[in-house]
Amino acid sequence: WGHGGVHGGHANRAVASPLGPSPLRGQGQGQGQGEGQGQGAAPLVAAPASPAKGVKEMKEVPHAPKGHFKEHKGYVNSSASHSKHQRKGAPGVLMCDGKRLDSEVIYWRRVPGDDGYESPITPHHDEHHDKYITFQYDQGGWNNIRMGMEIVIVVAHAMGRTLVIPPEQRLYLLGKAHHDPTTNKKVNAPKYGFESFFDVALLRSHHGLHTLSMEEFLAKEGVSGHLHGKLPPGNSTIVEANKLWGYLSSVGDVKPAWSGQFLAMPATAADVMREHDAGPPPSGMGKNKNPNNNKKDGDGGAAEALIGFDGPGVSDRLTAFRGARKAVHYDKTLQDAKLIHFEAGQKTRLLQHHYAFTFFADPTMQSFYRRFIRDYMRYQDVIQCAGHELVAAVREDARTHHGGEHGDYYALHVRRGDFQFKEVKISAADIVKTLNGEGKDGGDVIIPPGSIVYVSTDDPKGTCDRCMANKKLCVAGPGARGITGCIEDPSWKAFTDAGWEIRFLDDFLNRGVLKGANPNFYGMVESIGE
Repeated sequence: WGHGGVHGGHANRAVASPLGPSPLRGQGQGQGQGEGQGQGAAPLVAAPASPAKGVKEMKEVPHAPKGHFKEHKGYVNSSASHSKHQRKGAPGVLMCDGKRLDSEVIYWRRVPGDDGYESPITPHHDEHHDKYITFQYDQGGWNNIRMGMEIVIVVAHAMGRTLVIPPEQRLYLLGKAHHDPTTNKKVNAPKYGFESFFDVALLRSHHGLHTLSMEEFLAKEGVSGHLHGKLPPGNSTIVEANKLWGYLSSVGDVKPAWSGQFLAMPATAADVMREHDAGPPPSGMGKNKNPNNNKKDGDGGAAEALIGFDGPGVSDRLTAFRGARKAVHYDKTLQDAKLIHFEAGQKTRLLQHHYAFTFFADPTMQSFYRRFIRDYMRYQDVIQCAGHELVAAVREDARTHHGGEHGDYYALHVRRGDFQFKEVKISAADIVKTLNGEGKDGGDVIIPPGSIVYVSTDDPKGTCDRCMANKKLCVAGPGARGITGCIEDPSWKAFTDAGWEIRFLDDFLNRGVLKGANPNFYGMVESIGE
């Protein structure tokens, strides 16, 4: 579903999280914590929805000509490209039914120079054709899958490696039967992959990112015996996912086990070489014998002594970024590996947001990669257009409710079901208390009576019939009292008692909104409307 716990927001504002708001992300692809992320529950925050503002005329921003950055690593003119007015860029483009649409759901931008940016950390841009990253989809819900893919995209670009896109497979909670308008047939057990959700053509248009399909990769490196002489199952370029992952694990030169850690990247490839040539790490770090053959800081201070992380301001930034985590530093082992393969086991899951996982010694690079994900790693137009349709419908409903004065509304995301952070599965009454300043932290009334409140939830009936505690389904009624994760009164009655006019996705589906949309995309569409 893309969010963890409960939060409030609206259709065009960043949502607070334990890591703080991300002004670079805006809304769109989910901002709360994912299933099993380990960052704690998203706070109960709500903000009034502002009416859509007039959209100024948007002019095309000229892109850098192809090959312009061939011999240059980074920006051609970094001072100009990183200036404040240049970095802002122009609003992005959304095409719906063949027409360009001005919409408040557009959070991505077109920043001059960004489309030609190449990472200066690695020399592999001229060697990307034989340096690869492969990855397995996370086995959890969509938000976990999305976060992992975003991290892998950043890592591939920063390392100058070709990203190999996995084949389609059945993904957790995305298996609803639906009608496929392209074939005019019913799909009973759909398979999805990277290209099902994201605009891969847009990603491929970036000069600093290189991609191959899994079939292309196996044709080039697998059946040719270039991966340690091991051939793929059946010596074929088309391999089912359940057989593919084991093969890639067996031929991967590095299989990162970075769960709960973060990746620290120096500013240049020269820093990597200087650190390698300097010999053993500083006293206190020791030789790490982890599966990645990579150095990790273990004493909270030695990492800053590494070449590339000892410059003015870098040490303080790294300390603040780290928190209680350990850093894995990009080194020559990672730089020289032919194939880095990300598995999806318990110790290898990437359950963090990309901006909290990858640290760059150069702060301008930190900013670039946030923009890169914002502007290039976005949902396909068909999903964004559905989001626009839903937001417009909720606003129109709110405008009617408020007598035509405005289309403001509030949105809450309430995750129940199999969400493993059972402490955040609370009753509607407790949510009202928190949002109206009656909780333990006090505060002002956030959602006043008479407001339209859109509730995005996996429990629209308010029965919590899939809620679990201690790996068992919760009991109903008084028997749930005192059991963390179970709700004595799971209904939404407390919302209406507070004077809120509540709406659910089904209210709009029943009116014909999102007609023909793939139901497996509803969670993504709702995240745009929150």
